[in-house]
Amino acid sequence: MPELGSVRLRDSSSVLPGGFWAAVAVWLEKPQVLNKRLCGSTVGKQWDLGEESGPEGMDVNPILAVLGGMSGPVGEGCDEEMLKLLSGYGNRRGGSGTVTLRTLIPKANPHYPSCRPRTDMVIRDLANSIVTFLPLDEANQAKKNNIYQIRLKRVQDDEWSISLFTLCSEGWECDGVVYPKITWMKNELLSKLAKWSTEDKKSEFKSTLSLIAVDKYSQLYQCLKEKYRDMVKVWPEVTDPEKFVYEDVAIATYLLILWEEERSQKQLREKQSFVDLGCGNGLLVHILSNEGHPGRGIDVRRRKIWDMYGPQTILEESAILPNDDYLFPDTDWIIGNHSDELTPWLPVIASR
Repeated sequence: MPELGSVRLRDSSSVLPGGFWAAVAVWLEKPQVLNKRLCGSTVGKQWDLGEESGPEGMDVNPILAVLGGMSGPVGEGCDEEMLKLLSGYGNRRGGSGTVTLRTLIPKANPHYPSCRPRTDMVIRDLANSIVTFLPLDEANQAKKNNIYQIRLKRVQDDEWSISLFTLCSEGWECDGVVYPKITWMKNELLSKLAKWSTEDKKSEFKSTLSLIAVDKYSQLYQCLKEKYRDMVKVWPEVTDPEKFVYEDVAIATYLLILWEEERSQKQLREKQSFVDLGCGNGLLVHILSNEGHPGRGIDVRRRKIWDMYGPQTILEESAILPNDDYLFPDTDWIIGNHSDELTPWLPVIASR
């Protein structure tokens, strides 16, 4: 079967094929960067091609059998070259590489109510510069119509190509979220992978969302979004209600999960206290207080919406100066949600 799409690129900095695998890692670990309908992914078990068993004694034979069994007929219009390669992986003749289980987590979307997290098996064939994505159903059977490969190939000198192939030429099952349209894969995914592959940029910092479990974040965010969605209807400020409400819901979600994990690690029984210096509209303080964390917010200017929260949300109108009069020794966390010019002083205040 001919390739479905291909992008040519020049490797003037000699970063390939390493840059290709770095780009694949982004699509594997952070697919939401490109597919905005995803909340993220969780990367699970991983083992080397050819191992008899997976990590921690995991029995990988049923999964390898999925690949080994692909040598049989799978229907007309299937890529025989890919089929042979997959069968080789399953029979442990696939060479050097890794196998990874990944779960894609979709955002809640009323237009796609039946979409749920999906697991796929990702095979990185390092020797041949090929990565294969095999979606799995609940019985660890491959969804053969949705198997696809991305291949890196050297054309000549510093010219390379990144190409997209599917196992079957017809029957791609698009759900609009986890499984996008083939046209999107060709036009968006390939071009981004090509761009990322030749970017020689490495970060020494972990992404902030990697500090918490993405699946937990997705579930709690949807719960809190539903719980506080009426704030959008009654928002009295001149600012965009959807932007500010859902941004603060997202921040609250992150903090609540982070604090829950901190309590578990430190074996704390009481929920953490906080102070939000530069709390602005005070919505973050309101949500965190409602979810059981004692705290208060301080801002130089009172907002109209403060009167809507009720007495359980403690908000104070006061200027904040980075001196000994504004220390919070009995507070667990200092937050600066809308701290603006006070932001560089927050670490100073926290350290004193």
